[in-house]
Amino acid sequence: MAAPLWRPLSYRVAPELAPLIKPLTRLLVPLRGKPRLGFALGPAEPGDTEGLKPISDVLDEAGERQLIPPGLMNFFNRTAAYYQAPLGQTLAWSLPAGLGGEGAGAVKAPGRAQVAWAAWRQGPPESAPRPGTQSATLLEHLREQGPLALDALREQFPRVTALARRLEADGWLTMTHRPVVKDLTGRPILPEPEPEAYTEEQQAALEHLLPAITAHKFEPFLLYGVTGSGKTEMYVAACRTALEAGRQALVLAPEIGLCLRLEGLLKDRFGDDKVAVLHSGLSPAVRRGQWLAIARGQTPLVVGARSAVFAPLDNLGVICLDEEQDESYKQNERLHYQARDLALLRGQEQSCPVLLGTATPAVTTYWRAAQGKLTQLTMTKRVKNAVLPQMEMVDLRSAGRLFGGFLSVQLKQALEQTVAAGRQAILFLNRRGFAPALICPTCGQRVGCPACSVSLTLHKEQNALICHTCGHHQPVPAVCPSCGQSEVELKPLGLGTEQVEGILAEQFPDMRLGRLDRDAAANPAQLRKVLGAVAKRELDVIVGTQMITKGHHLPGIGLVGILLADQALGLPDYRAAERAYTLITQAAGRAGREGEIGRVIVQTFDPAHHAMRAALAHDPALFYDEELEERRALGYPPFTRLVSLRLEGPSESATAAAAQALARALERARAKLEPRAQILGPAPAPIARIQNRWRWLILIKSPTANAAAAVLRLARHQAGPPPSGVRLAIDVDPLNLL
Repeated sequence: MAAPLWRPLSYRVAPELAPLIKPLTRLLVPLRGKPRLGFALGPAEPGDTEGLKPISDVLDEAGERQLIPPGLMNFFNRTAAYYQAPLGQTLAWSLPAGLGGEGAGAVKAPGRAQVAWAAWRQGPPESAPRPGTQSATLLEHLREQGPLALDALREQFPRVTALARRLEADGWLTMTHRPVVKDLTGRPILPEPEPEAYTEEQQAALEHLLPAITAHKFEPFLLYGVTGSGKTEMYVAACRTALEAGRQALVLAPEIGLCLRLEGLLKDRFGDDKVAVLHSGLSPAVRRGQWLAIARGQTPLVVGARSAVFAPLDNLGVICLDEEQDESYKQNERLHYQARDLALLRGQEQSCPVLLGTATPAVTTYWRAAQGKLTQLTMTKRVKNAVLPQMEMVDLRSAGRLFGGFLSVQLKQALEQTVAAGRQAILFLNRRGFAPALICPTCGQRVGCPACSVSLTLHKEQNALICHTCGHHQPVPAVCPSCGQSEVELKPLGLGTEQVEGILAEQFPDMRLGRLDRDAAANPAQLRKVLGAVAKRELDVIVGTQMITKGHHLPGIGLVGILLADQALGLPDYRAAERAYTLITQAAGRAGREGEIGRVIVQTFDPAHHAMRAALAHDPALFYDEELEERRALGYPPFTRLVSLRLEGPSESATAAAAQALARALERARAKLEPRAQILGPAPAPIARIQNRWRWLILIKSPTANAAAAVLRLARHQAGPPPSGVRLAIDVDPLNLL
């Protein structure tokens, strides 16, 4: 792994290695007595090398394209500077595990994602195999046919691996390794044929977008289209234009489920050999193979989740980013980057347009478009003459007793009518598990995580309590951990998707039920299975979290019921209203995409909230105008820039002391550099302890990002590093303050 160094180091380069080194070439270098991954900042230069340690090896192969294109040097420099991270670590973290990204295997060979190929070459006559032998026959076959994979030769030459190795040692054969580029997910769940013609709004959008691609220039676009308006076809058209111009294309999606759909669609349209995939659902070996295929120029079109923003594409023609508002584009570990913002930065650096698509723009993106910093392409109509769903509200304050604890009379009737009519329904609840807590009726205490300051969630199917923060599992206790009472049964508190599905199964035994959340779809294969069952009309009702609310085209959905629309509003976060509006609008967008008009029933305790009123009225301007006014008054983005500093340590007192020391240094730096900035905190984090590490927060609010960065740099210099055991996490432009 690359060491966290803030300044570059100099090494001596052997003459035979010097021609192999270019900017961003991976190197193996000695550091503090251990071999470490390093990256060249430029070619080897002559100079005084006395006292310098020698480079151990060059890891990028001679004659091969580098795993990180040299042209991305400025992109990575700017990324590291903006997110306050060492350049070497930023580069290492951008690579898949096994190529530099993680752990002890950071500089190992690619592994199982490789296929061995053999090619004939003229060797020394004295080592030529005897005529008539298997070795001679193999060589003649390769000379006639050209390079071939060993697997393709195995039927004719059962001992081909041993033969090839011997011939390579004798100088008569060249062995290479090429990445496996697999069809990872198969074809789309539902066929998505190319449209015979674009709608007027689609055509108008393309008239702005396509010239920017052919002109090879950076221009940021906001494709603001209602759900079902055909945004995906705009991504396809943009990719086609880039590929026809001899350039490459990058398509980003926030979640693996959307990557699966886009992968199948793009392979159908462009061919399997043109498309590579990058996301965390792939095994490490497959992910390395995909990265190598991209780096070697074998796959000009890449689709992936947020980490794909670092894909080794050196000739980008367009970047498309679907569901740009989605919080999953924010990385919350190691380098706290925002993939949407890095996509825009990469478009600047590689002179290509960037297309941000969404039905619910992030408030900051909406504001930037209103300020003219993005070119807005608007699509207000659904394709195939479909109309936006009919929105209805149920005020839970006066709804009376809820059937099963979650269905109002209105939603229950609509559910029965929808299924009776042969259509499908989604019940949306953004909380997985059976219940978010288990409580003792004697002492009133919840069963908490032993390592975190949160309640354990009951998962009844597994008969387990699980911490959704750190992943801790334990059986459901027979005795209350707090008071030791064993005579009473611990009671579930609250509602989760598993409980909703179970109650529906009891009350509606004839309904075909399914669930889509991280438990029911823990990997891409399970996710594809559930989505396939929905698409094939094998399910009547799907209970789901936000996994089912974005991007999926499911034409059979006639009803969406949102069970607890206020859930997101209760979070201690300045983005709570934005989160609620986005979830409601995106969930509603699954209804009525084809055929009859869809129906959406929103159950809420706060129908007067501007997020609720705007979603129910299909009136985005109402939401964005009120939300921007609130943020302006409170000094939150987009009117200020935020940097969240989280200190974590095993000792509560030591962590608190380190936070207080840093806050004092920040206050001195603020007074000197930017008096308009604010330093808020330190204070215990809302979740004060995770994985037995205590957490304290400090928030910098500043008029500009540059001012916030300057204040933080000066304060860190003056305060010095945190004490042993205490870790500082820097989150520039945080999406939550937990």
